[in-house]
Amino acid sequence: MKRTVCYRDEWNDDFSPSKGKIKLKKVEADFPYEHKGILWNAAGFFLYRLVATPLVFLFCKITYGLRVRNRRNLRKLRGGFFLYANHTNMLLDSFFPTLISFPRRCSILTSADAVSIPGLRNVVQMLGGIPLPQTPTGGKRFLACLHGRAMRRQAVMVYPEAHVWQYYNGVRPFRDGSFAYPVRENLPVVGAAVVYRPRRFLKNLPPLATVVIGKPVYPDRTVSKREARRRLRDEIYRYLSGTVKKENSFAFVRYVKAAGPAEEARQGPSRPDA
Repeated sequence: MKRTVCYRDEWNDDFSPSKGKIKLKKVEADFPYEHKGILWNAAGFFLYRLVATPLVFLFCKITYGLRVRNRRNLRKLRGGFFLYANHTNMLLDSFFPTLISFPRRCSILTSADAVSIPGLRNVVQMLGGIPLPQTPTGGKRFLACLHGRAMRRQAVMVYPEAHVWQYYNGVRPFRDGSFAYPVRENLPVVGAAVVYRPRRFLKNLPPLATVVIGKPVYPDRTVSKREARRRLRDEIYRYLSGTVKKENSFAFVRYVKAAGPAEEARQGPSRPDA
């Protein structure tokens, strides 16, 4: 049976299971975005390559029956690149970037939640988490970190919708701010559309997932940086929304816009279903 979720603001509503359960720590100018210690980096390599990657593969295959299509679009890229995907699943979205970018390492832009859990900040960073800065002074280290990942030919995953809508079978509007990163680094962007498939058996369980990878899109160097990032945003939005619609992504959860006061007054008092 489908679950219905009411939303009021598709720009800012957040339905992440962890919302409100984590005491946030500010990501400020002194946040250690890059660790240069030999032991820390060796532990990160071991955790990412030898522990997390095989476990993530098994988890995504067993839990979500994950399929990846058009991976060849990424194999053609020789340098670093930015991935953009619709944000529809807290766990899956944390894991699948590692798989689709393999053997290249992939970092993920996250909120402060990911590095606010006591004792897990280093683990999150070793696995590629890059928290967004919450102060202007923190932006310098953040941008330097992104530049370093680009120079090491890594991939960076961005969820431009910012907030999680679990199993949403559409694409919400998003701004072009996050597209300033590939314009700054002059790197290609690639859309990764997450779509859902209904299960043939055990239909009450969450649906299965497919990631459809688009073709690389490059920043336009003949226009202003603001215009270049707007064009990248429009191209990725068209790809994500068009692919989700074309693939007929399964609606495991139904999202319905809540009626505002004026609309409720026009509709009159609600009544129970017969």
